[in-house]
Amino acid sequence: MKNFILLALLSTALISCQPTVEKTTSTTKKDTVIGYEFDDKGEKLNLIGGDVTVTEIWMEYIQAHSDKDLDKIAAMDAEDIIIHASDGTVIKGSAAHKVALAAWFESSNPMWKVNWMATNTVQQKDGEKRNWLTTGNDVTDTVNGEETMIHSILDANIVDGKIKQLYIYDRAKDKE
Repeated sequence: MKNFILLALLSTALISCQPTVEKTTSTTKKDTVIGYEFDDKGEKLNLIGGDVTVTEIWMEYIQAHSDKDLDKIAAMDAEDIIIHASDGTVIKGSAAHKVALAAWFESSNPMWKVNWMATNTVQQKDGEKRNWLTTGNDVTDTVNGEETMIHSILDANIVDGKIKQLYIYDRAKDKE
């Protein structure tokens, strides 16, 4: 019995003298599916949480709009940008966007305020991932001294740091 107790104490002492080894685990970043998009064929595509760094691009883009800096806006647009305005107008190309904005800015004084942003990435069937930013903005515009406000939701496809495609949905401010 004494030998058993001595052996147990000796084993405990030896085990406690072993250096502590940190356990390493290999974790794979798994995309979190946050919803779905349906393509033109009706196939379900995963929406995953997107890259939040695109929000910085958007903030700079919106500031350029409020500053009416047409050159900066054009530099942030992809050359082949496509804009789907809420009234059904489709603007194709950075040059056409610049012309449309110049006409708007000449007759009014729009100012933007970003209220919220959410990013997502659409996983295409061919493996391509498309980065999108959905953002809620208030646009206050002054025309001939009269101020109006529009609540605007935009879906922006951002590719290589450039605005590639925009879908714009507007709603007039609530009348109380």
